[in-house]
Amino acid sequence: MKAGTAVPDRLAARRGAGLFLVALVLILVASDLRAQTRTVTVEAAEFLVSVGDGQGSAHTIAADVVPFLPNRACFGWRLKLTDAPAVIRYREVLQLPKAPAFWSGENDEYSTHRFSADRTTAITEAFAPLDDGWIGNDWCIAEGDPLGPHSIEVFIEERLARRFEFEVREP
Repeated sequence: MKAGTAVPDRLAARRGAGLFLVALVLILVASDLRAQTRTVTVEAAEFLVSVGDGQGSAHTIAADVVPFLPNRACFGWRLKLTDAPAVIRYREVLQLPKAPAFWSGENDEYSTHRFSADRTTAITEAFAPLDDGWIGNDWCIAEGDPLGPHSIEVFIEERLARRFEFEVREP
């Protein structure tokens, strides 16, 4: 071996390793971009109303009218997603006709909810694991909640996935 020939060989090896790392990073970035641009599809959507009997049992149906029964009636949505990762980030916008007496999480700095200045809108941003392809969220009627038309918009990947319109009425 001649003097000085080992240095270019080491430089060539380092260049080769560097090119390998650059190629690996490009592959990972491209893979991540493909995952980000994958379109999640809503296969099914449900809006459900549940009314408890006060004894621990509840009856749940698909409906667009929620009875004003504080501490007994709840409502919520579910979306069945395809082409979705195991955990999905969603944003939910719940719009009320007027401000309620209180919001769950309103004074909790760790709450996943944010509220509009006029207190008529709750925005929830959360991550949810898919349960057999389904994600969802629910709310329960409380004393001081307003009657009238309500809506929930659910966003997946910053796109409107579903809008649910319903009404809270006296039973």
